[in-house]
Amino acid sequence: MEEYPQDYFVKIENEEHHIGRITLNKAKHFNVEIDIVQKESKKIFRHVDMLFDIKDRVEAIDSGVQVLANFLKKPLE
Repeated sequence: MEEYPQDYFVKIENEEHHIGRITLNKAKHFNVEIDIVQKESKKIFRHVDMLFDIKDRVEAIDSGVQVLANFLKKPLE
């Protein structure tokens, strides 16, 4: 049996101090927290989004990565 939460880290191009973090939690289904964190301390720099009630583990991770990619494509406000 797998333990949760599980963290997955995504490299951000042209960014030396921050990385993307996809945190996968499981209740009945999967929930995903998407953040940009500091590389060294892993402290949250920017909360991006949350996704809820995804039935498939791989789909949950892929959806988190897609949300992070879409966020990074937008100009900073």
